[in-house]
Amino acid sequence: MRKPNVGITIGDFNGIGPEVALKSLQNKDILERCNPYLIASRKVTDLLNIQIDKRIQVLEPNCEVRLTEGRPTVYSGRASLEYISLGIDLAKRNDIDCLVTAPISKTAISLAGSKFKGHTDLLQDAFKKEVVVMAFFSEYFNVSLATIHIPVNKVSKSISKELIIQQIDIINNFLKNYLKKKTPNIGICGLNPHASEDGNIGTEDLSIIAPALKVLKKKGIAINGPYPADTIFVESNRKEFDMIHAIYHDQGLIPFKMVAFDKGVNVTLNLPFIRTSPDHGTAYDIAWKNMASSTSMEEAILLAIKFYNSSTL
Repeated sequence: MRKPNVGITIGDFNGIGPEVALKSLQNKDILERCNPYLIASRKVTDLLNIQIDKRIQVLEPNCEVRLTEGRPTVYSGRASLEYISLGIDLAKRNDIDCLVTAPISKTAISLAGSKFKGHTDLLQDAFKKEVVVMAFFSEYFNVSLATIHIPVNKVSKSISKELIIQQIDIINNFLKNYLKKKTPNIGICGLNPHASEDGNIGTEDLSIIAPALKVLKKKGIAINGPYPADTIFVESNRKEFDMIHAIYHDQGLIPFKMVAFDKGVNVTLNLPFIRTSPDHGTAYDIAWKNMASSTSMEEAILLAIKFYNSSTL
């Protein structure tokens, strides 16, 4: 089995992305199991004083570097977009099998003129996918999101029976193909407290989620719920599921990050290649202080390699 080619972007250079990317590439296990392509500006990486192994190919896009440690700027936003753009080009040419992205800033890329809120919707647009799913994997449990970076007051109008069906189909196929689950067991949260309690606390769980589950079950998918979100994440309950589908961002990510903050990995489902990232942000408050842990970034690279190897079996 050949080793996968893994593209690794450094993210926002004013944040911890460059540090965690280079620290990750000190991991001998990573270097032995993949061919790493570091997408970065040499002007940035040289400042870190972290040696880059000769096995690592550095790919440098043409972007202006004006370092302002610890805050988002138009320059860090432009560079972030250039790094991911090069990664996309490599993926489209099949030059890389996996793309691992260090954190970017929504503020910085907005200053740079981007209409996107982050990597996920940018990649969705680049590969012309009607639906992608943001999911998070850890040794404790896995969670996916029906909606991502939208205000809570827009969640109800952003979900539909059709969307839930599409998302669960994608999740089910991913778990079968990459985790080799013959019949993945998927749980779904209710939108409202107590999953609406028979329609007494909102109607979305009865009018949107339950009908979607009925269709999915007829297709042979092992999907159950909607469950109250305050109980499904209890350890004795969550361990029953290969994936828990949360309806909005904080519903799923508060419990996930409470137990897996240092080891969780963000994965975009339904792209034509494997894309992962650490489950933390730019952490401007500790940027360029040699304080950042690379654990989640290392886990992101290792999980990408694992998924690639699994997909080729």
